[in-house]
Amino acid sequence: MERQSPIKQYENSKMRRGSLLHVFFQLHLIFALVDFVNAKADAPRRTFQHRIHISRSSEATATRVSSRQSVSKSSLNILFSLPRGGSTATKDNLDAYYLQQQLYLQSRSLQLRQALIQRGILEFQHSESSQVAQNVDWDCALATAENPKSCLFSFDAEEGCKVIAPIDTQQWITLSALNRLRRNDPTKVEPLWHSQYNILQTWFHPNKSPYSLYTHLSPVGTFLSCLLDAPLLLGATIILACTFLFLATFPFWEWLIKRILTSHIMWINYHQWARFTRAALPLKLLLGQMAWKGLANVFGQIYGKIRTYLVEIECQQLEQAIPLTIVEGTSGGADADEEDDDDEFDGNDSDEDDAASDDDEDKDL
Repeated sequence: MERQSPIKQYENSKMRRGSLLHVFFQLHLIFALVDFVNAKADAPRRTFQHRIHISRSSEATATRVSSRQSVSKSSLNILFSLPRGGSTATKDNLDAYYLQQQLYLQSRSLQLRQALIQRGILEFQHSESSQVAQNVDWDCALATAENPKSCLFSFDAEEGCKVIAPIDTQQWITLSALNRLRRNDPTKVEPLWHSQYNILQTWFHPNKSPYSLYTHLSPVGTFLSCLLDAPLLLGATIILACTFLFLATFPFWEWLIKRILTSHIMWINYHQWARFTRAALPLKLLLGQMAWKGLANVFGQIYGKIRTYLVEIECQQLEQAIPLTIVEGTSGGADADEEDDDDEFDGNDSDEDDAASDDDEDKDL
């Protein structure tokens, strides 16, 4: 046998190792392809199984939560779920008990209704808002140091002020305070008398009621009250007055505007306000809106001050025009005068009787 050289042996061994590695790589590639094909084939089945597993787990979780809630509710409502008479009571007995209690309630309500009807109470009202306010006449008096009067609004009426109240009551309030309150916050007027009387429609309406205070006002006071009753008319009157005032002083405003437009201060600052004249339309609309709001705010302040002033004038008109229906401190003097007149009349009668009796005696003699 021929012996090979070391170099040939090394080359042969290298070739054998290379062939083995090549076979190994080929087998590995084949196995990888087989695994890939199997994975593709099993993917739908595994996805379906995964979905089934998720649905089952969610159902189990929901079942556990519902069971816990039902257990907690049953444990909390166990006393309410027990029928009356214990757990041995039947459903028929429970229904009979409910029916009996309902009949008891109906009979008791019928007895209470009959008792209220016997006392003259035909209807039961649960709140003051359901009460029907009635029209009522008024009494007017003068608060003095000798005869002070209380006031529902300020506790004590000032001396020399007229107070007004529903007729045959002592629930007084100063006339000026009542008028200011009904002008500033009308919703607080009738609750002063617990909403028993229809004060606003009875005392402060020019046409609907015979007890209206407007019937005692002068023409100026009536015009002023009608003007305050219509806020839109008052606002229109103020606008017309401002317009006439502006037209009357128009030469002055024309001179002032020309003076401003030709002034040195305005044109030296041209670079500051000129950019607003070249601004886009949305910015001009925004500036116009801001100017309109400022003008409306100024008009609102003027309107409020004028209205407050007119309300004070109306209070003065009411103080002067409303007559006094209760005059205290003079009734005693009047009674004394009447008694003196009666005494004088009786004395004259007695003198005439005495003279007649003397004449009869003379004739007899």
